[in-house]
Amino acid sequence: MPNDDGENEGLRARKKKATRQLISDTATRLFIARGFEQVTVDEVAVAAQVSKMTVFNYFPRKEDLFFDRTGDVQQLLREAIGGRGRHAPIAALRALAHQSVADGHPITKINRDVAANWKVVVDSPALRARAFDLLQEIEQSLAQMLATDVGLPADDATARLVAGTILGAFRVAFAEGLRRQRSASAAAVREEFLELLDRGLRGASAMARGTPYAGTST
Repeated sequence: MPNDDGENEGLRARKKKATRQLISDTATRLFIARGFEQVTVDEVAVAAQVSKMTVFNYFPRKEDLFFDRTGDVQQLLREAIGGRGRHAPIAALRALAHQSVADGHPITKINRDVAANWKVVVDSPALRARAFDLLQEIEQSLAQMLATDVGLPADDATARLVAGTILGAFRVAFAEGLRRQRSASAAAVREEFLELLDRGLRGASAMARGTPYAGTST
């Protein structure tokens, strides 16, 4: 017999996901058109046809209306490291980056729309500050994932060094991609993004040589 409770739970989850995406998309559209500081949460709620309370239920901070994929990033990293099999952690993260680019995943997509989004960040002190905080949170989380996965203490210094190097390489590669997308083809931007990121990953592997983070697969 069908499991009505399971079907209802699945339907509720899909509705919540759709509502969250609607609110985020609406907010981003308004922020791009008018600037982050010039748009209120009330205006986002009206445009999305939901209550202000509903907006805050999904996004506790106004800045998080814009940075709505942090959880996705954390989940991708967790899955890549947790499902690495016999690959070393750094090799698993390299595979994740290349697969994300091949799949056109939003976290590695670089085009004019993404550049327009990041201009909103550049123009907003509040968003720049929140972006820095989120990067720090992801770096700390990645370091803990790496250390825990190989059976070392969560505050292992080498794990922190590896995480900081990898995320620093991603930030540089992504920023260069945004700059290059104005004059280069999409294929060239993707290739250069991965080349820069790979250089950073090789650096992380060199620093982690002799530890479980590098292994022999990178």
